Amino acid sequence: MYFLTQSPVRVRLLEKLYDEGDAQKYELREAFDTSRVTVRRNLNALEDRDLITISGRTCEISPLGDVVVEDVLPAVNRVHFVERLRPFVRWFPVDDLTFDIRALEDSTIVTANESDPYAPVNRHIEAMENADRFRCLLPAVGLPAMNVARDRVVEDGWQYECIYTPGLASTLRNQPEYAELVDELSEAPNCDLFIAEDRIRYYLGLFDHRVQIGVEDDNGVPKALVDTDAAEVREWAEQTYDHYLEQAEPFIP
Repeated sequence: MYFLTQSPVRVRLLEKLYDEGDAQKYELREAFDTSRVTVRRNLNALEDRDLITISGRTCEISPLGDVVVEDVLPAVNRVHFVERLRPFVRWFPVDDLTFDIRALEDSTIVTANESDPYAPVNRHIEAMENADRFRCLLPAVGLPAMNVARDRVVEDGWQYECIYTPGLASTLRNQPEYAELVDELSEAPNCDLFIAEDRIRYYLGLFDHRVQIGVEDDNGVPKALVDTDAAEVREWAEQTYDHYLEQAEPFIP
């Protein structure tokens, strides 16, 4: 299994040959966005393990390769999923994880890194820009997202409902750059704002057909965001949001 987890290219080559039976080397090079050297090296590695055969320029999956694709790759893919999800699970409160985490296997997972520390925030904003309706639990806020919310609500007639933490509500009232925006939101008939009774420990966004869950570290820095259309997660998100809404009070600027 370690041999396969070392290189995603090996896995993809094996899967393609399993689906097609055989392929020319040039077809495999064209199918993957990687260098000719990388494809050749991984094909040779697969042949050395007797997972494929190479005859001239033709590559063909072997009976052993069939077994690996059918029985081993599902476990390898699960390992990759676990690794992708680790930054999210590390900061998500375990007592709120009441759905089967495997429901997130086909989700998009966006993580912060040194080259793009605000990747989760940018994904959140992108979703806001393309939705017709948005409901959310919001533990923290930034001006870019608030400006997008204001524009979508006031100028585009977007349906917007948001539940703030008590601390965030205080920030929105007392910091001038936010107070002006939230005043406009509050006056819009298509916008409803609330204050949660208790702390909100993660961002939860319910869009038309998708759910986003975002987590931050102990310093309030965004670390990861999950974007999914899984029915099980949607059901959990609706129940979670309704729970907070039942206990929330209207936000008054």
